[in-house]
Amino acid sequence: MSRDFASFMASISEDSAEQKVRELMEILDKVMQIIMNSTDQLFTQLMKLETNINHLMGRITKLESQSAIAAPGQPIPSAGAPGMPAAAAAPAPKPAPKPMSPVSARSALQSELKQLFARRKQQ
Repeated sequence: MSRDFASFMASISEDSAEQKVRELMEILDKVMQIIMNSTDQLFTQLMKLETNINHLMGRITKLESQSAIAAPGQPIPSAGAPGMPAAAAAPAPKPAPKPMSPVSARSALQSELKQLFARRKQQ
């Protein structure tokens, strides 16, 4: 056994159980914060992705309706056709109402855990 490891083991055995519990609690608190931050970032990315998908679906629906309206002999108007005036931009479709998300439950759990850890730190 090396001297460094032996001195580390001796310092651990000298620490009181209360000190070990405090250190473990701090570690768990940091891990919880990292996990909650990463889940928040993941949720944000998913919401952006959902918004992009909804936008693309709206555009696809608009293009499909334009192609159904156009007569068989007429080409579908495109924005890039030379000599054609630019078509007026149609208003974007209203976004669908967002479904109930677990954000409220997650944030409630996070705040409850923060309060618990704060009380433990005060003691």
